[in-house]
Amino acid sequence: MYVASGAATGMMESAIRCGSRSRVLALVSGAFGERFARIAESCGRSVTRLVAPPGETVSADALRDALEHGAYDAVTAVHVETSTGVIAEIAAYGSAVAGRGDVLLLVDAVSSVGGMRVDMDDAGADIVLAASQKALALPPGLSFISCSARAMERAISLPDRGMYLDVVRMDEYWHQGETAGTPAIPQLYALDAQLAAIGREGLAKRYARHAALAAAVHGWVEDAAACGRGVGILARAGVRATTVSCLTIDGDAPRLAHLLRERGFEVGAGYGALAASTVRIGHMGDHTVREVKQLLEALDDALLEL
Repeated sequence: MYVASGAATGMMESAIRCGSRSRVLALVSGAFGERFARIAESCGRSVTRLVAPPGETVSADALRDALEHGAYDAVTAVHVETSTGVIAEIAAYGSAVAGRGDVLLLVDAVSSVGGMRVDMDDAGADIVLAASQKALALPPGLSFISCSARAMERAISLPDRGMYLDVVRMDEYWHQGETAGTPAIPQLYALDAQLAAIGREGLAKRYARHAALAAAVHGWVEDAAACGRGVGILARAGVRATTVSCLTIDGDAPRLAHLLRERGFEVGAGYGALAASTVRIGHMGDHTVREVKQLLEALDDALLEL
């Protein structure tokens, strides 16, 4: 696991430059899957997109079919799509990619690492990237990347990896006990303290708490929808993430976010094409069920004013 000072978008570019040669198959279930695709295009790769409808993920069967009928050397996927609140079955993607020889699986796990189990090896992922500001509950400024042996071999073979986020260079410095660039020292101290706190909580309890946070939000939305409150969950049941939920709003969603801010709660505005019709609740990090329930009470109140 290599640590760099910078946003996860940089690590997405690192994954492309170090993990793909020329032809990328991008699995797009929201804005960040699309970002991965655009980064690949900006790096000169030929990109084919498999796009899921809003609230859905690309199926492993669709991935298998695309791999059967096209020639690719890398697949990009987002584990938890922050813009829509859906979770992809990365292990199923890994199974689809396995046996394809030259194809690597590159995974954005920004909104899952720290909030749910991410089994890189068992899932067959070759590159997994993450960042500090989501479920790890830290300030932004650190990004992380981990590479399989296959991915490192691929990187070594590529001539245009850049420099700042070149995983081969990061590895060389790691073996010297150094960083490849000037580190963000305060964030590293914060990371050290937060990892100790996560260790005290225990990963099993942390993951269970995130599941309880999600259950509280999903249960409230289902009750509110049944009462005709004009709110729903974009992600269908079965692909809902335990770290973030995208709520559909019958009305002025940006105003709803403003009303919640007036009540002391910050939620995410809708992202991209969903900006006018959704808000996002990041039930992740160090939040408690009690805090989430307080937010939902404020949301109840704000909906009356919307």
